[in-house]
Amino acid sequence: MIDKSIHMMDAGMRLFESEKPYGIVLGGIKKEMEGFGKVLRTNEFSDEELPEASSGCDLFLDRSTRYKTKYISCSLEDAGTVGRTADGEEIHRYAASLKEGNKNTNVGIYVSLAMILIWAMLGWLVSDGGVLITLALTAVGIYGAWRTLRPSKDNINVTRRLLDAFNDAR
Repeated sequence: MIDKSIHMMDAGMRLFESEKPYGIVLGGIKKEMEGFGKVLRTNEFSDEELPEASSGCDLFLDRSTRYKTKYISCSLEDAGTVGRTADGEEIHRYAASLKEGNKNTNVGIYVSLAMILIWAMLGWLVSDGGVLITLALTAVGIYGAWRTLRPSKDNINVTRRLLDAFNDAR
């Protein structure tokens, strides 16, 4: 089930050239994206099921975990022909646009809150009710929760890798 409440943001675009037709190029992009999670094509979902900013995309990548919901959408457009190969085949220019979004799940939020409580209780037990050690270990728990709850940076790294793969594709 796709979470429609996720805000999708522009993650980049690549222009590249290929003598392959649109369907083959889209299949190659799907193959690249499958290395990162479950990929859905347009015939496997309707625009109403997607987050608002992703409607009209050609491919939708779901890389969600138990703690974070992470999506990447891809739109591929044929930007015309730019010439012919030595064999007489047309060289097409394509534009691949990516959008990404992520959000914490309820499980991730509860685990982070539990982490804060565990560190605070550990500080209380270790220090026999001392305030400074309890506060210090509570701060450690808060820092760990902040690191867990902040936006996922690996989604950005995946989009960069995908854009580089599109650029290298021929």
